[in-house]
Amino acid sequence: MLNSPIENINKKIKTSFSLIRKDLDEMRKKIEAMRKYLRKKDKEYQNQNNQTIKTQNQIQEGIDNFTQEFIQLKLAISQINAIKQEVVIKKNLAQIEERIKISFSNEIEKYKKETINLKKQMKEYQNRIKALEKGTKCQPKKFWFLKN
Repeated sequence: MLNSPIENINKKIKTSFSLIRKDLDEMRKKIEAMRKYLRKKDKEYQNQNNQTIKTQNQIQEGIDNFTQEFIQLKLAISQINAIKQEVVIKKNLAQIEERIKISFSNEIEKYKKETINLKKQMKEYQNRIKALEKGTKCQPKKFWFLKN
């Protein structure tokens, strides 16, 4: 009699322990599945985070390159404007120089003609002086286009 309730209690304890073990095994399986799921999600998150960081770095590099190229473009435009002004100034100087050359060449031609005329007149006057010194009368040369 006494054995039977103890055996029943013993059986109930064994079945309770076996149920507890089953529950523990199920919990371990669920916990392991949760761990796997969390690892998988953590890897996915890390991959997404790495992709986001790579994308951000690429965008930043693109922005930096654009900024640098924009600055270089500004400098190039500045240099072009400086060269343009220099070309305009040189062009104006060349025009001024050309005008001066033309003016001087015209003046030189004018003085050459005057010098030639003066030399002719000087020769004529020297001939008259020589003729007067000799006591002869010298008639100036008459040209058909000059009237004396």
